[in-house]
Amino acid sequence: MKNLRKLFSILGPWRAWYAAAGVLLIATSFIRMLEPKVIQVVVDGVVLFFQSQEASTSEPGPFAKIIYNLLPEITLDNLPRILLLLAVTYLVIAGLRALTMLAAGALTASSTERAVKSLRDRLFRRILELPLQGHDEIPTGEMVQRSTGDVDTVRRFMLNDVAEMIRLGALFVGAFIMMVTVHVPYALIAVSLVPIIGITSVVFFRKEAKVWQEHEDEQDKLTAIVQENLSGIRVVKAFAREPEEINRFDKQNDVKFKVGLKHVDLHKNFWSVSDALVNLQVTLSLIAGTYFTLNQAITLGEFASFFTYSIMVTWPLRQVGQVTSRMGMAAVAAERMYSILERDPEDYQAEVSEHKQFAGAIEFRNVSFAYPTKPEEKVLENLSFKIQPGENVALVGPTGSGKSTVVALLQRFYEPDSGNIYLDGVDISTIDKGLLRARIGAVLQRPFLFSSSIRANIAYANPDASGGEVESAARDASILEVLERFPTGLDTVVGEKGLTLSGGQQQRVALARTLLADPDVLVLDDTASAVDPITERKIATSVEARRGRRTSLSIAHRLTSLEAVERILVLEKGRLVQDGRPEQLRTEPGYYAMISEIQLED
Repeated sequence: MKNLRKLFSILGPWRAWYAAAGVLLIATSFIRMLEPKVIQVVVDGVVLFFQSQEASTSEPGPFAKIIYNLLPEITLDNLPRILLLLAVTYLVIAGLRALTMLAAGALTASSTERAVKSLRDRLFRRILELPLQGHDEIPTGEMVQRSTGDVDTVRRFMLNDVAEMIRLGALFVGAFIMMVTVHVPYALIAVSLVPIIGITSVVFFRKEAKVWQEHEDEQDKLTAIVQENLSGIRVVKAFAREPEEINRFDKQNDVKFKVGLKHVDLHKNFWSVSDALVNLQVTLSLIAGTYFTLNQAITLGEFASFFTYSIMVTWPLRQVGQVTSRMGMAAVAAERMYSILERDPEDYQAEVSEHKQFAGAIEFRNVSFAYPTKPEEKVLENLSFKIQPGENVALVGPTGSGKSTVVALLQRFYEPDSGNIYLDGVDISTIDKGLLRARIGAVLQRPFLFSSSIRANIAYANPDASGGEVESAARDASILEVLERFPTGLDTVVGEKGLTLSGGQQQRVALARTLLADPDVLVLDDTASAVDPITERKIATSVEARRGRRTSLSIAHRLTSLEAVERILVLEKGRLVQDGRPEQLRTEPGYYAMISEIQLED
């Protein structure tokens, strides 16, 4: 029930539209109830009269009386006129039903598309608003599946099945009322198997939800494999791992296939039982109607209309299974989407939120941290250091020593488990994250580029920047001279994730993007690892000139990247083990002296 409430909550402000559509569908169903009454009048009032020249002596019922009142006196001379009036009456009823159905369908379709658009907007917005911890916990493939496949599942249910539920309910109630007004025992016989059909539908719905949840979990894994292979296609081809990846996909696809067979088997068993019960109910209605007609408890016309009503009652029950099936799928989809929507967005509000410039004094004071996905592994432990405003400092250490984590904590992508981080003497936990990240410009080792032009990727940091400012940033990042070889220069489209550019070119575009943002603190995470030494020196010179009095924090492994730094902090296992000037640390035993010796020998 909880998932169903979530499912229907998606309707949001369009509930009134659905309610209006529901009223129209109910009206449509009750208008349809008059159609069998026309058949009853045709049989009892016309066919039998002209066969026996005697009018039926039985009470026609209130609804049949309305139709009789629309007709002139039935005589042998006015058969064409009566038949024409009955045809017009039937067409008017059918026309009214069609109009109300059309209006209900239009309201349902319009409100569904609006509700689903709102759902997609909310889901995408919440995905972007999630803290990085949320993205760590939900794989990208699952995010994609929940934003596409699950949304479409809910859309189909809302578009077709919500209206169908209302229509089926109205048909059942309306037809049952009509049958009761004719003959109560016959009406009860005509719905005698309804409780059994209802129970089987409930059992099916519960099993459906469980199997579909399993199905969607396996689909997530399959989507993740596809997403990983498309993103890493160059790595796959570089190591000629196509057969292994195809085999991995086949294995997961086989698991999904087996779950799909379970789903098919569930439907096979349900529809077999459901069809048998429905056909048994129709048979009971036919036998009972024949019995009551032969015993003159009802007229032949009433039998004809009654049997039509019994079909209206019985066959919708068969549709209940389909509706409950799709409701189960939609409820699972809603639960999966709400597992994202109900997560708390990243909180940007803080005491310091006004735009200001920072001098760039950084202090880590007894900072300890472990990633939420691995709380038992401390990445940083009681880390303390200070960086003065305008100072050019490098973080050095073996892989896994916590260098990139320092940057992530400085930008508040994560919060430390203990300890404090200060910027200009202000605890960064009191600084608005948007302001903090806007004033700290980070260039990551593995840059991400959007599938657009190089100019658009650089201007992403400042969409209002002029063409000259973009070109200046590109020149300082030593990318402009490379782009002169491209026919369209900065307007060259880089393709998905920038794959049309080399690794070094991608790094330089990302560097230009950060330089254009004009941050107060510049963070360079092995920014020039994919370029040659000459280009690296040119980039370092340009960046140093642009840096001016900004604080700079670099993560580097090559000595050529450390030539301009004033101070080096050496980390090992999340702790600060050395702190000094480059020439000083080369003479002291430790990690920096070791890599200096190795690289100088090379």
